[in-house]
Amino acid sequence: FGSRLEHLARKADRTTSTFAMRTLCQEESINVPKGLKITIKSKMVKVTGKHGSLERNFKHLPIELWLANGGKEVKARMYFAKSKQLSML
Repeated sequence: FGSRLEHLARKADRTTSTFAMRTLCQEESINVPKGLKITIKSKMVKVTGKHGSLERNFKHLPIELWLANGGKEVKARMYFAKSKQLSML
């Protein structure tokens, strides 16, 4: 009977350690350099500068993106993200 309990305890330790921890809320901010214009519309980010423009789609991520401080700062917030998703911030 005792060895069965030990086996179940070891099995429970293995199963709980394989799950990835989720972060409740993570927020990052990025200052926008002078000469760049950034537009954000429904998780589509477009950056325009003197060398051209770049567009990225973030619709596949659970992320909130918005411009702060009059367009001088980009803020990003993720809820309940895994470590791979947090690396996108």
